[in-house]
Amino acid sequence: MTGKIQQGERNWQHSLREPMIDELHARPFLRLKAPCRLAYIALKPEQDGSHTADLSRAQLVAFLARFGAAPPDEDAVYHSADLGDMVLKWEHHSEFATYTLFGCKTVEHEDNFAHFLHRHFAAEWLNAFDGKIISSVTARIDLVPDETALDAHLSERAEDWFGVNATYSAAFVTDQSAAIAADFTTDKDGHMRIAMLANGGIGPGRTGRAMQRMLEIETYRAMSMLTLPVARHILGQLGRLNQSLSETVEAMSAKQRDAGESLEDLLHISSDLALLSARSAFRFSAARAYETLVRQRIELLREERILGRQMFAEFMKRRYSPSMRTCHSAHAQLEDISDRTAHAADLLSTRVSVTTAEQNRNLLAKMDTRAAQQARLQETVEGISVVAISYYAVSLLSYLLAPLTKMLPVSKTMLSAALVIPVALLVWTGMHRLKKRLIREPNGKIDKTQ
Repeated sequence: MTGKIQQGERNWQHSLREPMIDELHARPFLRLKAPCRLAYIALKPEQDGSHTADLSRAQLVAFLARFGAAPPDEDAVYHSADLGDMVLKWEHHSEFATYTLFGCKTVEHEDNFAHFLHRHFAAEWLNAFDGKIISSVTARIDLVPDETALDAHLSERAEDWFGVNATYSAAFVTDQSAAIAADFTTDKDGHMRIAMLANGGIGPGRTGRAMQRMLEIETYRAMSMLTLPVARHILGQLGRLNQSLSETVEAMSAKQRDAGESLEDLLHISSDLALLSARSAFRFSAARAYETLVRQRIELLREERILGRQMFAEFMKRRYSPSMRTCHSAHAQLEDISDRTAHAADLLSTRVSVTTAEQNRNLLAKMDTRAAQQARLQETVEGISVVAISYYAVSLLSYLLAPLTKMLPVSKTMLSAALVIPVALLVWTGMHRLKKRLIREPNGKIDKTQ
């Protein structure tokens, strides 16, 4: 018996094993052979959370239909299609979808970059769907004979590519087998420009990986910076809320207002903070994830300086990192004031609990005093009751036993006097036993304190 899995043994395999293996290969890298031109866009709806797989696929199907190409599979997250003199690569992500058009067979256009490819992303097609352009790149890949000519060729052509006195970043990448330059601004048509110079020793796979990392850097940068307006709005709101919280806590400390008013103020502050947190939580989380991807993609380029230009890592550290720090600061301040508000609410709750306990203690003391007064009054009433009942009992017994005075040498007055003490004792004993039966502990035992 060999170690190979037989057909009948597939039920031994976990149902998700093969899908997870397929996921590792779901987004293959581009394969680009210099010279080449490339047009790239990332589409995202204006409203967060409205990008769905159905929307993404419908937009792709409409694009392919314009070229008579077959649609992708129903559950596809990646699709590649040969459209004649160019190739389309499409990817579906959680918040956006990307379209990459590249032509590497012949490069005969006078256009320095790939504006002629961008024309295929027609306005009527874009307007028909909710997905809007969040990132747009036009790129060129040129073949240079050897690596010693990379810097010279870049120096000669950069002015034509990016304009006179243009500020662009550039670096050797992939162990100096290629050089990449980008200006991270938009041209008159709204595209960011990327130029890549590849020597003859670099293959299509490495060329494609380097270019795709640049495209991902630009896309993830754009997606992460969607959080910046949210962060600025939150920082503006936090100033007002922080002032309100400080005034409320100060009033609580000085006891300038009652607990009800302080609680009402804290509830307003807490509700505003909860609303800000609910509206921004997704964007803050996404910003952290995208920022991590940007830094990882830059590291994978393995940059080395060329022509003394600013490298991509340096550009991002100077221009991109401050924006992300603003987002992180807004998130941290939001969490901080939320914690301080919760702490103030706990202090108010403690204060109310202490006040309530003191009031309850005073109330119980008053109830004890009243109970003692009632007990003394009850004892007084009980004594009077014994006397009254005994008086009537002696009177009745005197009338009942009056005939005996004729047979015994006892007057009626002496008989009545003799009856007073035993009758009073019997009345007092009877009332005491009745009191015991009426006043008992919950378990049925007599309350010994009574």
